[in-house]
Amino acid sequence: MSLDWLYSFDELRAYSLDTKQGKARLETLLKQLPSILDAAGVKLPPRPRVLCLMAGSCIEGIALAQLYNAEVFCLDLQKGLLAKGQKEARRRKLALRTIVGDVKEFARHVEGRFDLITIMGSPLPHLNIYDFDEVLAQVRKLLAKKGFFLIDQTDMVFRIIPQYRDAFVPNLKPPVLNVHYGFNPREGYFERLYYSRSRHETVKVYLWTPWVIGYMLKKNGFGKVEVKPYVDMYTVIQTHLFTATL
Repeated sequence: MSLDWLYSFDELRAYSLDTKQGKARLETLLKQLPSILDAAGVKLPPRPRVLCLMAGSCIEGIALAQLYNAEVFCLDLQKGLLAKGQKEARRRKLALRTIVGDVKEFARHVEGRFDLITIMGSPLPHLNIYDFDEVLAQVRKLLAKKGFFLIDQTDMVFRIIPQYRDAFVPNLKPPVLNVHYGFNPREGYFERLYYSRSRHETVKVYLWTPWVIGYMLKKNGFGKVEVKPYVDMYTVIQTHLFTATL
């Protein structure tokens, strides 16, 4: 499915910095990021080197660069979203670079070691478990000796139990119908059909739970793995912080 179309829907506008919701999410994160890192046990050196994976419009990267004087690299496949983040970073005179690339082979696009590598904003439903395995192997190679790997991700299985609907309308203008299309228990995803008068596409949503993410981190040889509950202050959704070190 076209990610540009998907991220234009009401529920995902907070991930784009050219929207009112995205700007509000950035301001919330600027206030809350120190407490997030403190809750996760992340301690950064002066002028840390940071890599944000699946960064979207760089909301987390901008917050890290501004609050911690960090040198930040933001990687994502969506060139348009990255451009919005780069524009805002320039306006704020921050040391932030954007990289258009696939997270499954991100090590091809960056050099050196990083004090902090992040996957934030609960983007893991875009990845299957085999892709995530490849990502983790690369994170281990690029993480500094005393660096931190930080993930925040909601429990998708828990969320769909009370919130899942067979069909609903994400947008009123233009009308888009979101319909349950299928479930693949072997590969761990369900499909949604997004249908409008002019186009229709399907999207796979992979299911992630805290115990699976924790297991994957330990399987890939991270020495210390911690999982802590946390409430996203913008969405007010229960999420979890995953911290891993070498």
